[in-house]
Amino acid sequence: MKRLIKILLVEIIIIGLIFSYFLLKENDFIASENTLSKIIYDKVEEVTIDKAEIYSKIEGALLQGETEVEFKDFSLLLKADEIFNILDSVVYENPKIMYYNGAEYRLGKLTINYSKPKEEIKDHQNEIEKIRDNFITEYISDEMTDYDKVLTTHDYIVNNCRYDTKVLEGKPLPPESYTAYGVLKLGLGVCEGYAKAMKFLLDGIGIESMIVIGQSKGENHAWNLVKLDDEYYHIDATWNDPITDDGRDIIRYNFFNLNDQEISRTHSWIRENYPSANGRKYNYFVYNNLVVSSKNELEHRIRKAILNREKSLLVKIENIDEKIYLNDMVESIAYENFNRVKLRRYSFTVDKEHGIIYFEFIY
Repeated sequence: MKRLIKILLVEIIIIGLIFSYFLLKENDFIASENTLSKIIYDKVEEVTIDKAEIYSKIEGALLQGETEVEFKDFSLLLKADEIFNILDSVVYENPKIMYYNGAEYRLGKLTINYSKPKEEIKDHQNEIEKIRDNFITEYISDEMTDYDKVLTTHDYIVNNCRYDTKVLEGKPLPPESYTAYGVLKLGLGVCEGYAKAMKFLLDGIGIESMIVIGQSKGENHAWNLVKLDDEYYHIDATWNDPITDDGRDIIRYNFFNLNDQEISRTHSWIRENYPSANGRKYNYFVYNNLVVSSKNELEHRIRKAILNREKSLLVKIENIDEKIYLNDMVESIAYENFNRVKLRRYSFTVDKEHGIIYFEFIY
């Protein structure tokens, strides 16, 4: 009996030793695994995402019409949202990028699609470079102020392009209409093309600008922010190139150098994504002394225009509370001065949102 007890005790001790051994080994394994995890984690922490490098790689690929971009060093760290946010910035910050038509990101590789072949993309880039060089040579001089350069750029685009009305007719738009090439070479575009052409020309003359993506009257829209004397102003060349009932090609300045408050009457955008625009000095109507702030002043401007036989008059009304009857005002002035100036016909258009009146006179 005693011998049996001794054998059992020995077996229990042996089992205990074996269990302790494996327990210690498991703890060593766990410790080793934790150590390995810490090493791997430390290595990951040492690798920082260089967004500037990613931006540069994407931009280079898009400019060259390349279809793939690989991010080997960052493949485990980059999220698709981060890639596409950078991609959107690249597309709208470099107007030479054309015909981008969507992308897919998977396991460190960005696959890019285009609506045009690589060779055609390069040809169109070369074309707009030539157009910009010619524009600068013919229209821009060192003696001009930055305001004059921006105004000249705006006028050049509006006078040499018309809005592609296919979009209003429900017809498919050609990809060119969304590009600076469509506006500058073909003379046809939509808001995105206007904004890109504006930025492309301003980049060439060293004036800082950017493209704003937002909405206007419930529709997706694009326009520009331009920097003059350390202040930003909104310019919407598309809205300054209206589609007329009689097909006339006209230019207006209702949306030239507006501040945030002024343009927000018709436009909306995510403001935190862009610098604030609070300037007023370079607003077209302020800069050119076209603002009237009383009924008497408006009447004086109309009388002066008629007596000088001017064909048109452009004014912006501000802070006038009393009612103004434009027909009565013009006809009274014409009747009083009939012997001096025979006004045969007149017409006017009113932008009520911005208080802008445009008169046309025929003598």
